[in-house]
Amino acid sequence: MSGQAETSDDWIYDQVFSAVLEQRLIPGAKLKESELCEVFGVSRTIIRRILLRLSLDKMVELRPNRGAVIATPAAEDVRQIFAARRLLEIGIIGDACEFCTGEDTQSLMEIVARENAAINSGDRSGAIRLAGEFHVRLAQVARNRPIQDLLRQLVAQSSLALALYEAPGHLLCVDDDHINIVNAVSAGAAEKSRDLMAHHLDKAEAEMKLDTPNSPDDLKAVFADVIEARQTEPRQGA
Repeated sequence: MSGQAETSDDWIYDQVFSAVLEQRLIPGAKLKESELCEVFGVSRTIIRRILLRLSLDKMVELRPNRGAVIATPAAEDVRQIFAARRLLEIGIIGDACEFCTGEDTQSLMEIVARENAAINSGDRSGAIRLAGEFHVRLAQVARNRPIQDLLRQLVAQSSLALALYEAPGHLLCVDDDHINIVNAVSAGAAEKSRDLMAHHLDKAEAEMKLDTPNSPDDLKAVFADVIEARQTEPRQGA
């Protein structure tokens, strides 16, 4: 592959990846090759190459004779994603404490500030993207490129999980988790940083309803309140 083709592939890949991360593409969304060719002005060969790459990163499912769709992780998949994130992020945060520079601290603080501004302005997709960017940037501070690449995939998969399993009515709100992590890392407090990251990831997973995923095709689940009301109201003529 030529350098120019690789650059084009990377750019298109990043566009789709960002759309997933920001939940503009949600689990189950169909990726039509013809439409992607038109959007990006490239051939089907290039689009198929990018879809294959996304499938290897577990972002897309390639279904025989049915095309490509955004992956739909099962509840157990989500638990394993967070288990992997704990191993990676808690494991490398000590290195982040060791290598963190003033410039790194400033970069992390800027991401958090933009994330909180997005939350306060109601920009949900922007807040989700920036939250993921924070975790990937922290891996970069640890100076570990392979883990940074792995974490980028896991963060995007976490966003897929959020779109599918988020508790109904849950709203993003500003909290101090990311700020506290930055402060601990910049101070070189490795043990405190690990504790803060563990708590943060535990909380993120706990906010998902993994035992009862959203099931829009289950009409009894959708209208459970109506069923309950009908069961409790007095019968006519009784």
